[in-house]
Order: sequence, then C-alpha cells, then structure tokens
Amino acid sequence: MIDFLKKLFSSEGKEKDFVCGMNVDVKTARYKSSYKDKLYYFCSEHCKNQFDDNPEQFVK
Repeated sequence: MIDFLKKLFSSEGKEKDFVCGMNVDVKTARYKSSYKDKLYYFCSEHCKNQFDDNPEQFVK
C-alpha cells in the first residue's frame, strides 16, 4: 500500500498541466498538444482547449 501511495503522489513520469497545474501521467494522458516543437499534456479536454486557444498565455 505504501508503494502504491508513493507512486501515486510521485512526480516521476508526470508533466504539469500548464492550465490548471495538475500533474499528468505522460504514459496515460489522453489530451496532448504540440506547441513550438514541445509536447504539452493536459488532465482534461477543457484544459487542452484553453491552452490551444491561447498557448502564449500559459507558456512564458
């Protein structure tokens, strides 16, 4: 159980959703966008759509 919790809360293999700040597992992420040759991961379609509408707002 402790190993499961460590993995759940670990940031290893995860990227930050630039819209809401949530950590997203890159292996299972359903929502992704490419911007300026970098891949961004999102927790939801809503966050992805917000990013796609104005990526410069989120990437500085």
